[in-house]
Amino acid sequence: MQDLFIERVNPENPNQYEYKGKWLDMEIVREEIQVAGEEKPVVVDVRITRHGPIINDVVGGAEEDWSFGWQPLALSWTALQPGKLMRSVLLLDQASNWGEFRKALSYWDVPSQNFVYADVEGNIGYQAPGRIPIRASGDGSSPVPGWTGEYEWVDTIPFDELPRAFNPPEGYIVTANNAVVGPDYPYFLSMDWSPGYRARRIVELIEADSSLSLADIQAIQGDSSPIWAQDVLPYLLVLPSTGSGDRSSDARRLAEALELLRAWDRRAVRDSAGAALFEAFRLHLVDLTFGDELGEQLLDQARSSAMVALVDLLADETSPWFDDVTTPEVETRDEILLRALEEAVEELTETLGRNMARWRWEDLHTATFKNQSLGRSGIGAIEAIFNRGPVPVDGTIATVNNTGYSYSPDDLYSVVIVPSYRQVVDVGDLARSVSMHTTGQSGHPFHHHYDDMIDAWRNIEYHPMLWERAGVEGDAEGVLVLTP
Repeated sequence: MQDLFIERVNPENPNQYEYKGKWLDMEIVREEIQVAGEEKPVVVDVRITRHGPIINDVVGGAEEDWSFGWQPLALSWTALQPGKLMRSVLLLDQASNWGEFRKALSYWDVPSQNFVYADVEGNIGYQAPGRIPIRASGDGSSPVPGWTGEYEWVDTIPFDELPRAFNPPEGYIVTANNAVVGPDYPYFLSMDWSPGYRARRIVELIEADSSLSLADIQAIQGDSSPIWAQDVLPYLLVLPSTGSGDRSSDARRLAEALELLRAWDRRAVRDSAGAALFEAFRLHLVDLTFGDELGEQLLDQARSSAMVALVDLLADETSPWFDDVTTPEVETRDEILLRALEEAVEELTETLGRNMARWRWEDLHTATFKNQSLGRSGIGAIEAIFNRGPVPVDGTIATVNNTGYSYSPDDLYSVVIVPSYRQVVDVGDLARSVSMHTTGQSGHPFHHHYDDMIDAWRNIEYHPMLWERAGVEGDAEGVLVLTP
């Protein structure tokens, strides 16, 4: 839903741009930004082309020393166009069947979302809505020339041709930001899908039990098994513990680490030594495989996608990606796998001690809930009032219990992604439905409901969703009456 167009500006008039051989006038919008402590506002003239506002000339403009040279970039984004989102929301609130549900979503402009559906008749469905452009050329993955007309948006994907499903034969629908269409889909939707590990694991768990209960669904939501490990560890665990040449750790330490991973139950739970070792191994393997070619800056931006690429490379033990270009030798896949394990052992020995059996994932992997305003003040005493944590949590990158972590050396393994809300709805008996979010119902830091859900959330516990008035009133802690 977003493209960047490189604009060619008239050297004689900075408020004109080229399109198909002609100079066109930009629309100029004056924005006044009030700044605390300043008498006069900061004035910004926003320049808008047929593709949208130029987004990179308000920081420093053409005079700024840009790393890759300065070119005006105009942002085309469906959210910058008039939309009917609120009409969609209101109609969704009133929908009582699949047809009305889809009719409501036909007005959902932006952002595109994954919508799932269930009703009391036993029907289930999926619909991807959104005003998604059809491009004359290209896929929006990189900035394109705006002056040629080759890459214009020519239309949007018709709603009835967007991905959907209704009562599929397998009897379930799984969506976890994974690709919802295959290569035969006639339109371009995205290149930025999640790798699909969470969806793959959910399917595994559903297929393993044909009669799922409420408790089973809760267990699926709390599942902390990294599917990535299933794809990678078979290549490592068959290797001898001889180390990788002159950088080898003690052979016994390496053998001990391999045995720890062989015995690991493949669950990234708090008290797991295997999870701690595997996650450290994961990072070192990605860095050793791609770091020498990409460099630190690009690697920082590409670690998640590099994980997926690595799985595809492992079948070829002589892939040039495994060679460390900074050494005269030519390294192979197996050497890099063992070297990554050695470095992981060295790292955890330094941070968690020499006894591998005492390593714990919870000593590395914690979540801190920071207040969005005062919790980031930089003043310790104030942050201590508003923030909560750190608390150890299960899960890891791309598990169903998705608790991805920071790659920053100063904050390594600290949680930066969480499933902020869990919900299980029983459409056969709504009173059995349950949910849980991360912190608490109160926004007042001294109130006992400010943080009383944290432990329940991290332990995959739930509270009942009260549907009937009698249930709400019977469980009420108090009544607040707002009088105009």
